[in-house]
Amino acid sequence: MALEKSLFSGKDVEEALDKASQYYNVNETLLQYRVVARDQSLFSPLNGEVTVKIERIGKQKGKRRVPDQIEKVETMLNDLFLKAKLNAKAVYRHTNGSVEFDVSGRDTDLLLEKNGTLLDAFQYLVNRMIPRNTKMKIVLECESFRRNRVRELQSMAEKAASKVRDFGKPYLFSPMNPAERRQIHLALQDDKMISTESLGDGHYKRVKVYIKKRG
Repeated sequence: MALEKSLFSGKDVEEALDKASQYYNVNETLLQYRVVARDQSLFSPLNGEVTVKIERIGKQKGKRRVPDQIEKVETMLNDLFLKAKLNAKAVYRHTNGSVEFDVSGRDTDLLLEKNGTLLDAFQYLVNRMIPRNTKMKIVLECESFRRNRVRELQSMAEKAASKVRDFGKPYLFSPMNPAERRQIHLALQDDKMISTESLGDGHYKRVKVYIKKRG
């Protein structure tokens, strides 16, 4: 079936896709597209225009039935982004132990700077804002950052353990949030020679990796 409108333009691909997603009221991840034109200004290549052609819109798996509480959190998150003057949009994805929202938009690079410090800040803030009796744990994902970060942390944990085994001296990680510390502990929990513990106060703590005491 031919699309009602297929061509969208913007100063970059992200802006063009943002216009398309708003026009069709779908998340950008469902848009299948190709770049058909890339016009650049004679005096400044950065001031050009990109045109994308939407070739197909993927189908959402099942009808998007979002519980009222989760819909309120989604609205709360997008209001926070708006107040922070960030071009970012949170969309509820799924619930699997935690309630995950996917964040997209032109300012995702700002959210992911310094190992996702700003993304973590929004996640921490919204988890503090929701009533405790909801028993919801909100997770913000952005460009698969957290899934990639898990693999990175597991690799870091193995390298730290290897150094501790080789030199016998404890290894201290830089301060981490609770979710990241948990990945370090999980990665090394079955190591018969190595122990881990969190040190410090507050939200961000350091993980110490050291040789287990015998006996």
